Amino acid sequence: MADRSDKELKKRIKHLVGNSKKGITSDRLASLLRIKRNERASFLFTLAGMVREGEIARNKKGKYVPSKHKSSVVTAKLVAVQKGYGFAKPDIGKGEQDIFIPGRFLKGAVPGDTVQVRVETDGYSGRTHGVVLKVLEENKGLYTGKITADSRGDLYVEPDSLIHYPIPVKQVKGMRAEPGDKVGFAVFYNRFGKLTADVRTVYGKADSAKVCADAILDAAGIPTEFPKAALELARQLDDRGILQQELEGRADLRSMTIFTIDGAVAKDIDDAISLEETPTGWKLGVHIADVSHYVREDTHLDIEARRRGTSVYFADRVVPMLPEEISNGLCSLNPGEDKLAFSAIISLDKNCNLTGLDLRKTVIRSCLRGVYSEINQLFDGTAGSEIKKKYEKVLPTLLSMRQLAKKLRENATLRGTMELISSESVFILDDGGRAVDIKKRVTGESEEMIEQFMIAANVAVADFARSQGIPFIYRVHDRPDEEKLAVLSEIAARLGFKARELKQPADLRDLMEEARQTPYDRLISDRILRSMAKARYSDVQTGHFGLSLADYCHFTAPIRRYPDLSIHRILTALLSDVGKDEIVRRYAAFAKEAAELSSVYEIRAMNAERDCESCYMAEYMRGYIGDEFEGLISAVSEYGLFVELPNTVEGMVRLESLPENNLKYDGIASLVDSRGRKVYTVGDKMKIRVLGADVSSGRIDFEAVF
Repeated sequence: MADRSDKELKKRIKHLVGNSKKGITSDRLASLLRIKRNERASFLFTLAGMVREGEIARNKKGKYVPSKHKSSVVTAKLVAVQKGYGFAKPDIGKGEQDIFIPGRFLKGAVPGDTVQVRVETDGYSGRTHGVVLKVLEENKGLYTGKITADSRGDLYVEPDSLIHYPIPVKQVKGMRAEPGDKVGFAVFYNRFGKLTADVRTVYGKADSAKVCADAILDAAGIPTEFPKAALELARQLDDRGILQQELEGRADLRSMTIFTIDGAVAKDIDDAISLEETPTGWKLGVHIADVSHYVREDTHLDIEARRRGTSVYFADRVVPMLPEEISNGLCSLNPGEDKLAFSAIISLDKNCNLTGLDLRKTVIRSCLRGVYSEINQLFDGTAGSEIKKKYEKVLPTLLSMRQLAKKLRENATLRGTMELISSESVFILDDGGRAVDIKKRVTGESEEMIEQFMIAANVAVADFARSQGIPFIYRVHDRPDEEKLAVLSEIAARLGFKARELKQPADLRDLMEEARQTPYDRLISDRILRSMAKARYSDVQTGHFGLSLADYCHFTAPIRRYPDLSIHRILTALLSDVGKDEIVRRYAAFAKEAAELSSVYEIRAMNAERDCESCYMAEYMRGYIGDEFEGLISAVSEYGLFVELPNTVEGMVRLESLPENNLKYDGIASLVDSRGRKVYTVGDKMKIRVLGADVSSGRIDFEAVF
């Protein structure tokens, strides 16, 4: 496209889009405009820019259509406010871009409000902007931030997000907020039209990650305390234990070799395994705590579990979905204790193809509490005599399980399952709850083995549910956006990887495998993640792209995930000979609502976990300000570059702090000079000095050392 003017290209695009009756795809546009393969990424960036500027629009089907911005009124959420302007995200097609709203047109709206916006186009500049017509739904949640003071002693709050400048604090009688405090606050416009903070909660000092985590959970709406009625019911159930009549109708598997494998400090142990070799293959037993037997529908425990959706894990803390009397006591599959279980006995042939599923309500007794790190030592030959003695009775079973898991993994690879790079952190805290060390989580063969077994159970159960035609909650993962994959393909080619079309999971897996031996492995993994849709829960089975599976669900963790608990409840009805018509009547609407809410709550939990861990990282790095470390450049942006240390801590080196002049981001992986030569690239080693670490925001700043 270098030989044609950008202005002329945009004119031709607008003409073609304007003449299309039902919209036009990027592939069709590229064909009509004779865009070459090596020009595809630049062409897609041009299209994205035209959408952003309101010159054209993109509908829900991904087709380009004429822009309605000149006279359109849309519903949007105000997502950010700077001094003098804001941005709103339209609640329409995924291709729509954020709307710029000048401050004079905010009309009293605050971040988080759902607003009605008229989008106008300036006749002179051609740029679009929004005008808030009215607030449709107010944001009733709290914002969080840190209290500061100016030279006169007037208090301000530095918001953690959404509002990107300090705002004055209205002094509230009886509320003693001081500089350095972490606070929760509401916002309003004062009589001069200035955004002002009304402090509602003082959490403690903002230099404590624990305090900041409390604020993050509160602002996210994640409950941290259980209602008295739920706690009382949990205690009653735990005190009662298993009644004799509860064993009636259950298969007694207490004599089977069944055991658990989990982390050394795990307390909510909700899955156990068994394995039997048969003449035709294997019978893999995945035995899950029968949580739904105790957490009955619409009880206080169920209502609270539904409100949470999932347990939240960060640093050394757990915000459980269910009270500890249930998660760590009654339903934890502790060794030597009789426990009620929901067992999936999965029949596999010698090639590990699924041939049958026997779902049963059972009573089990785990014979051993296995630990990942110990079993990894057994597998790699480094185990000492004490560990060998602990596992001697189950060692033959473990070795058979190892063989089975290897075959399941080979099948997954042939199927095209992707394995992306992730850097999980392990936090070591002192008795006061402060971070004193951070390490990169290392996993081994036993973790992979259990993952393969859980996937096998989830596949078998989902396949069974679909075959029965009952309402259900599936785990689905939609196909990636084709244009994002085209951009990813172009980026990979520019980094020197084999040119390939990215259409199937196996294509992405092959790219990831090629990148694994290069400095770009993390970059390619991140880019693949960005190109893909988020996995979610749905009452409609549409397949799981990332795992390359037609049927998938989450069956194996009812202690900590509400969808698992929900499908246990539905399957229990089916096993109890409740007719399908009655199951549909009871659970069709329930499955749809539970899937939608669980997807929302999962994202809420993931965001909170990430933000909380950022605070703990900043707390840890405060002890190393001025110290020097060596890391790898993990990402590059127009504002600078990010360096990740071996312990997973990541900090930013700002563009203006680098010694070179006129550096620019190349849009892919490098900062380049005025001649286009790469100066800093993802994967490069860089020595840094820690400049600062702000616990409240979780921000860590580095400077390069040469």
